[in-house]
Amino acid sequence: MQTPCQKQVDMDQVDLEPAPTPQEMRAYADANDILVLAHSYQEGEIQEAAHFVGDSLELARYAKSHDARNICLCGVHFMAETAKILSPAARVFVPDPKAGCSLAEGCRSEDLAQYQAHLKTKLGRDDLVTICYVNCTAAVKALSDIVCTSGNALEVVQSVPAGRPILFVPDMHLGAWLNEQTHRDMHLWNATCIVHELFSVETLMDLKTQHPAAKILAHPECPKNIRDIADHVCGTAGMLRLVKQAQGGQFIIATEANMIYRFRKDAPQNEYVAAPGPSCACNLCPHMQRNTPEKLWHALRTRSGEVLVPEDVAAGARKALERMLEIRPK
Repeated sequence: MQTPCQKQVDMDQVDLEPAPTPQEMRAYADANDILVLAHSYQEGEIQEAAHFVGDSLELARYAKSHDARNICLCGVHFMAETAKILSPAARVFVPDPKAGCSLAEGCRSEDLAQYQAHLKTKLGRDDLVTICYVNCTAAVKALSDIVCTSGNALEVVQSVPAGRPILFVPDMHLGAWLNEQTHRDMHLWNATCIVHELFSVETLMDLKTQHPAAKILAHPECPKNIRDIADHVCGTAGMLRLVKQAQGGQFIIATEANMIYRFRKDAPQNEYVAAPGPSCACNLCPHMQRNTPEKLWHALRTRSGEVLVPEDVAAGARKALERMLEIRPK
């Protein structure tokens, strides 16, 4: 069963007021007992308004460790579901309920359940382990044994005993990279991220020619042809660690372009260039871009766009998430 956002508001039809400064929005959130969390792929003004900015794993840990009564999650829908599952007593809401994810949309829980049954029969095994990348619905998490993010995926896969069959969903490129790194032969779901799928090798190499000293950092959601020409393949938290350690370096960033805002703020000593898509100078997630400062301001004042997860779904998803949180990336 899928778990769509409850009490949805079509933000495209709302007459939005201009947003105040990020500092004023955060002060309003403080005064009204609202914790604002933002993913690193959000635009700079939203990052500045947030109490905490991080990747999916960091947001999950932060939501679980803080006893917030109200959480405004600036990201995409599955992230808000995760916050609600880990903080069930909190009211969780989002700036735009239509901010989805191509990976989550590419793996329906009904299809997963059917394929799990098929694969167990085909393999003649009842010990199939399903690992789901966090970019999926709560209903898919509930059908999974453990969740992972790009920040801890290697450790999660390595936690499964050798010889146990693994089904990895939904990102086929991340799954393929994990197979390469762990020498496992996981069964992979066929879904991709529309942002990382669109990077162009040709334009990326042209950019490398313009910046020959630059290191290419690529997210493991990128296809193999992009990963193979990268100097480092890692999630956003891993990228952040690398650039913080560098002094006066040049980096070409093959992930969502708003990540560069975070890099320039936390590691301003380096130069950053966004890896281009096939027809533009950068690659922005259209789902993340649905969130704007104006929509955030509206959400803070109205607490609309609330996300609810049925308890029967949340209970299974919570087990899979908590198993993930027990594993620390190396």
